[in-house]
Amino acid sequence: MATRSKATSRLILKFTEGDGAEGKAYQRSFNHFNPALTDEQIYQLGSALGALQTAHVVGIVRQDTAAIEASSPAA
Repeated sequence: MATRSKATSRLILKFTEGDGAEGKAYQRSFNHFNPALTDEQIYQLGSALGALQTAHVVGIVRQDTAAIEASSPAA
């Protein structure tokens, strides 16, 4: 049986700077959030961090990662 370990979450804010076709799209990542945080909590963090930026936030993304390893057989 496989087990999940080393779980972490990343918050990604997507921005645009400028208007129309001249606008530049980019993103900013914030790593190592507790994976136990709810989607609502991640969204609130993203909104608060986005409010501190000068560019317009166009998206808030949560990315969860974890290692999958074979578990040792029970004795």
